[in-house]
Amino acid sequence: MSQNIKTTSGQLYLDKDFSVELNFKLWSTKGARFVASHRMKIINRLSSYSIGFLSAYVIILGLLSVFEIDSTLDISSKEYAFVSTALSILILVFSQLEGYNDYRLRAEKFHDCTLEISDLYNELRYLKTSEMTPKQINKLSEDLSKKYGIVLKKYENHKYIDFLKFQTTKNDYFKLHWTEIFIIKITTNRLKIN
Repeated sequence: MSQNIKTTSGQLYLDKDFSVELNFKLWSTKGARFVASHRMKIINRLSSYSIGFLSAYVIILGLLSVFEIDSTLDISSKEYAFVSTALSILILVFSQLEGYNDYRLRAEKFHDCTLEISDLYNELRYLKTSEMTPKQINKLSEDLSKKYGIVLKKYENHKYIDFLKFQTTKNDYFKLHWTEIFIIKITTNRLKIN
């Protein structure tokens, strides 16, 4: 599937000069990190909605018991209290687990990483359009490569599904068949966690 496309596309750049390879690395990494940022924002939003709706459900359940609203279910006030307490504990645990993952902060960090890599990418693109010789460009590309390595060390790595999703946004470049795009979209939609 797209694994072959990644390998094939990457191989084309490994066979060229250093600045071309670095150009591909910067371009594809910034794209994948942008997708990762978007994925984390979606997870954060869904997590917040889930906690909000669960909390509202617990409150409504408690109010049914307090106001003795007649329900079609034959549930005693003790059973209401038990279910309400159990759901409250689940919400607490769920909130702690979601807080530990800190999706909003991770999304911001991926976005910051994208901006830093984008600056390096723009520098390299400027070098490549200058009137320098390919040898000079490759020499200056080494410095950009070191900066790129420093940026990568500062941030969490994106997931492979982020790169796959990025490929679908650049189909004119990766030349994916529609079946590959469909499979990638199904896979990435199922694997949006962490």
